[in-house]
Amino acid sequence: MKFNYLITAFIILGSAALSAEAPGSEPALGPLDGRNMYAPHLPWFSFSADTAAALPAGTVKAGSAVYILNEFSSYPFDPEDPAYLPLEPDGRLSTVYQDELTAMDYESTILELSLDWQALEKWRFSADWRLHLRYGGFMDSTIEWWHGLFGLSNAGREFFDQNRSHWNINSTSGLSMSGEGNVVAPGDLDLLALWSFWSSPKLKLAAKGAVKIPLGRQDGGFSSGYPDLGAEFLLDWHPFIRWGFYLNTGIIIPLAGGGKVMGQCIPAVEFRASKGISLLVQMNVQSSPIIGELDYIHPTFGKTTMFALPQTDLKIGIKGRMNRFGWQFYIEEDPLSWEGPDILLFFGADWTFQ
Repeated sequence: MKFNYLITAFIILGSAALSAEAPGSEPALGPLDGRNMYAPHLPWFSFSADTAAALPAGTVKAGSAVYILNEFSSYPFDPEDPAYLPLEPDGRLSTVYQDELTAMDYESTILELSLDWQALEKWRFSADWRLHLRYGGFMDSTIEWWHGLFGLSNAGREFFDQNRSHWNINSTSGLSMSGEGNVVAPGDLDLLALWSFWSSPKLKLAAKGAVKIPLGRQDGGFSSGYPDLGAEFLLDWHPFIRWGFYLNTGIIIPLAGGGKVMGQCIPAVEFRASKGISLLVQMNVQSSPIIGELDYIHPTFGKTTMFALPQTDLKIGIKGRMNRFGWQFYIEEDPLSWEGPDILLFFGADWTFQ
């Protein structure tokens, strides 16, 4: 329901764009960037969405991005259980129980740097790296107000103090990711190679390989401390001048570090509103690398275990390009399985050298 207003805006913008100048022969803008920032998945590699189309040979594209996210998830509890009573005068749990029952409660800003190099006609090499900042933030009151305005559930937020920075994620494999307070932590370095092996006017196919170099900080859950390998198949289909359909599907193999083999699927739909503007709807469906220790009742899937469901993130965004300058913005959350950031905003920009 949080996405209703975004979907409405997307439809209005798309309808208005029908009167805009139709795209010409220039390349489509492709899917939205940005990798998986959900804390239980963060120590391991994940693919960002990409296009199977090759860039002109010799092209170098330098990019930067900012992720801003608010995260909250608690372990299952009954607020009417006498063990948790009495509540504080403001209706929240005592500090001891808040710490005990918190899985994730923080805001985060992630700074990302990336580089793409189309070294040969069919081969593109890429690298990206991130710096993570976690803190208490300021968005909690706004999110609780927004939920109250539309009569939406707060998912237990109302029982916890606002603007906290605390996380404690445990799994059946014995892996623990915990921390609190203001934290600045480097992430891992991802190296990728893409082979565009098939190209026609409407259909393009590619294969991608990846390796994660574990340069990130291990304590706190920012890196597994071990390399990961990834392989992916990419498909671009452009049946009409204004519409593009993308599918990235792959496998991620952690070489150690307590994570399971993951499958990842990224479908995306692009509506080319004009020559330099596209509207996009995109998903990230990804199996979990860990299984938590506690069972709970999910409103949609019934009895399950913490962190065991696949991620079903939805992204709604806009992407643009003007000559060598590209930009994009999207909003992301997981409205189905809830195994994704509570709310995430992404701002990205890139510059192409030829």
